[in-house]
Amino acid sequence: MKYKKQINSELKLIARKIPYNRAVIKCANIFQVISLHLTKIPKGVTNRNITIEGYKGLKYKAEIFEPLNVKEKLPCLIYVHGGAFSYKASAYHKKLACIYAMKVKCRVYFPDYHLTPKYSYPAAYDDVLALYKCIMENAEEFGIDLEKIGIAGDSAGASLAALICNNYEQERLKQPCIQMLIYPLTDINMQTDSMKKFSDTPLWNSKNNKRMWSYYCKNLKTEDAYGASPMHGSLPRIIPDTYIETAEYDCLHDEGIIYGKKLREAGANVEINETRGTIHGYDVALNTKIAISNIKKRILFLKKGFIEN
Repeated sequence: MKYKKQINSELKLIARKIPYNRAVIKCANIFQVISLHLTKIPKGVTNRNITIEGYKGLKYKAEIFEPLNVKEKLPCLIYVHGGAFSYKASAYHKKLACIYAMKVKCRVYFPDYHLTPKYSYPAAYDDVLALYKCIMENAEEFGIDLEKIGIAGDSAGASLAALICNNYEQERLKQPCIQMLIYPLTDINMQTDSMKKFSDTPLWNSKNNKRMWSYYCKNLKTEDAYGASPMHGSLPRIIPDTYIETAEYDCLHDEGIIYGKKLREAGANVEINETRGTIHGYDVALNTKIAISNIKKRILFLKKGFIEN
């Protein structure tokens, strides 16, 4: 890694190469489940679970985080965690969901969607879609303002969020008012300069990315696999206001920028935040200055989006 010295000094402790394969996924998810369960909910936030029928009628849980003692209707943020379509949510995802609920004053819906390698595309997409429809159908009971539904995600979760935003018309969904895509996965073709350059970056790299797509789109024809790739889908007539955040030393960097430009060319309001000295998943180090600074930018975008829409 010739660029190792350029990575932000706060991130050096987490800047480690991590293998990605079936054995690692299996072991990691045992730890993920335990750590998520042990992660405490901060004061000022409460949580509860609902059960959703998603992909092929299979049931899964979605956790809801909301400000404590708030009974009135609130904006809704569907937050789709990353993890290569393979890993369960991390403790830091849960902490972020709580931060968004508390700081933005919204209800955050956090789906525990079906994962690869066992469940390939469109399982995860169908699960998130089912959650969106459930929120629409039960908005009154859930205390949701139907005019203020946003969707967000990081990495693979951002890919799912982008697909929902692109397909909301054909899926007969209420238009999302905003989308927030953190170091998003958008392009199955993997031909960008950053994809070619960053084959050995910490936490995630292009070699892992290629294997991830093979798990996610196994046994699919090319045209069907493109359905899982936001870069290759058609865009709706009205694109929600969009925030895209990229990491500098990340194989996904360029496709995040290119996707943002594609949305702009189609008429969308797009804010692109190119973070510097960062690696994919850098905000796992939640208490670093660089993570705190960029999380504040996300919160400002969410607040503004929910107020103006």
